[in-house]
Amino acid sequence: MLLRASESDRMVQQALCKSTQAILFLGTPHQGSAYADIGETIRRIASIAGFDTANQNIHALKIDSALLEDCGERFQKLHNRYGFEIHTFQEARGMKGTQILNLNEKVATHACSLDA
Repeated sequence: MLLRASESDRMVQQALCKSTQAILFLGTPHQGSAYADIGETIRRIASIAGFDTANQNIHALKIDSALLEDCGERFQKLHNRYGFEIHTFQEARGMKGTQILNLNEKVATHACSLDA
């Protein structure tokens, strides 16, 4: 939505970009997901079972996805232009009894910075 607003000729939509102070991502695999192949396998099983399935979203989530790379580059340009803060929130499964690197935590939050 932010990208579309930035590319719009309408001042109302461009104002969205100018007024954005921060973005919160909820469990988003920015760089792709190692689980995309498993998702594709499950999608194929569901398709064989007669469910109507589409694979474009799963293919877009693969680690080497050209679509994700393009989105990342365009988002980087937006961040450089408008300078908003970026925060991520990802619910995680903690590893009980593990004190190293706080791996026993249940929730991970991160403030991100994008370098040009």
